[in-house]
This record gives sequence, structure tokens and C-alpha cells, in this order.
Amino acid sequence: MVELIGFFLTFDAIFTWALASLVYKWGLGRTEPKANLFFRLCCTTLGTFIFSLIFGSYIVLGHLNNNQLIAYLIACFISGLSVTIGDLFYYMSLKRIDASRTYPLVQLSLIFVIFFSVICYGEEITIPIVFGGILILSSVFILSSKDKSDKIDIKRSLREKISEDLILGVLLAIGTAFCWAVAYVSLNQARIITGDVFISNFVRVFFGMITFALLGLFQKEYYSGFKKENRENLKYFIYIGIAGILSLGFADAIYIKAAEINGLILTSVFTINTPMVQQILSILILKEKFRKRFILAVVLIITGNYIIFFL
Repeated sequence: MVELIGFFLTFDAIFTWALASLVYKWGLGRTEPKANLFFRLCCTTLGTFIFSLIFGSYIVLGHLNNNQLIAYLIACFISGLSVTIGDLFYYMSLKRIDASRTYPLVQLSLIFVIFFSVICYGEEITIPIVFGGILILSSVFILSSKDKSDKIDIKRSLREKISEDLILGVLLAIGTAFCWAVAYVSLNQARIITGDVFISNFVRVFFGMITFALLGLFQKEYYSGFKKENRENLKYFIYIGIAGILSLGFADAIYIKAAEINGLILTSVFTINTPMVQQILSILILKEKFRKRFILAVVLIITGNYIIFFL
């Protein structure tokens, strides 16, 4: 049975992720991806530290024995490294293939999460979850499909960079899905060890920031967000940083909190509603074009959620 508090926490995470994605979409066109990621990680590290002080209790770390502490730090490190690499793969995929292909592919992280949840936690996959999840996931592909005019443009550009970029872009998107799934499962494991998700979120983001900082020693573009010549773009970095605090810093934490209540599989299936919320916000805020297929996607999502909730 679904606990309502878990559902509301999941919806909060979905809404925050969707809103943050609009900020990323707006800011990425004006900033370098690697500089963007590192600046966002720095802001998110500060934000998650503040959240951990408000909502967490560092006393729990003192109650861990050596083996538990090592397992906890390893889980946080894997989560921080995975989410960072996943974000980088995502941006690299967007450079090679369009968002209409990338976004549905990264939603396949659900498949990896379900696999890990069954293997690691022995969670049960029910028939309503399977059918409801398939319907909701189908809506993602419908929302991401191109208009006829766009398809004509694709045919015209078929000869340029044909298979190499396409194959690499698809592989990067699938790699993103895998890394994000590992990140969430690892964060959930860290939460299980300590019982505190906000401290765990801070520790994993801190590890991710340190990893990127070390990479930046060899690739200076990671630090370009802090350079004087980029001051005119500073506002974009700040907006992206704030979005990172709310998304990676807070929404990820309450998503894992919801998983503690309703299970990782069920909670992850609910999060496939994110593209729909994102589409609604894009229409309302960014004034993007309303497409007829949006109605079909809504029907699929409502049906999928009904099956999961009531069957």
C-alpha cells in the first residue's frame, strides 16, 4: 500500500527536478558544460551542508563501528562519483544527439534501479507496477518525439556524421542512465547504514566536487566559471548553482526519503512522471509550443498512475 507522505515527497522531488531542468536548459546555452558542472557542485556542496545541519544529525556518524563507517564512506563515494560522471555523460550525449533521443534513454535508469533493488534489497516487482511503469515510460517517448518538420530536417542532414556520433551519443545516454541508477542506489544504501539521508547527500556531493576539482587540475576549463573573463555569464552560473542546490541537493534527498517509505522500485516508477511536469512547466514558463501528442501522453500517465495506485 502506498503511503501518502511518500507520494507527496516524491511529487516534491519531481516538481523540483522539472523546474531545475528548465534552468539548466536556459543556462547551458550560455556556459561551458564542464565549468557548469563544477560550479554547480561547489554550490550544491554548500547547500547540502546547510541542509545537513538543519535536517540531519552528525551524531549518527559517531555511532558507527569501523566497518560500518568504511561501508558508509564507500557508498557515498560511489554515489557522488556516479552522479557526477552521469551528469557529464548526459551533457556529452546532448552534444552528439538531440534531446528527443537523449531524454527517453536516460529514463531507462528506472530499469537499472529496479534490477539493483531486487538484487540488493529483495524488493518485489508487482504486475501493476510493471504495466503502470510501461505506460508512463511510453509517454516519455511520445513527449520526446519530433514534429514532422523536424523529421524532414533530419532526413536532409542524414549524411553528416552519420553513425559515429549517433552510436556514441546513444551509448553515453545509456551510460548516464546506469550511473544515475548506481548513484541513487548507493545513496539509499548510505541512508540505510546511518538512517540519515541529508548528511549522506552532503558527503556524496562533497566527494563528487573533490573528484571534479582533481580533474580540473588537468583540464582548466573546469574552473572557467570562476574566471574574471566570464563575469558577464556569472548570473547564469549562479542560477544553475541555485537549481543544483534545490535539485541535486534537496530533491535527491527527499526522493531517497520517499524510497525509505514506499520502497525504491515504487518511488522510482513514480518519478517517470518528471517529463510530464517538465513539459507543463515548459509550456507555462518558457511558452513552448503545445503539441497534440501531449494529450495522449497525459492519458497514458493518468492510466499508468491509476494502475499503480489502485490495482
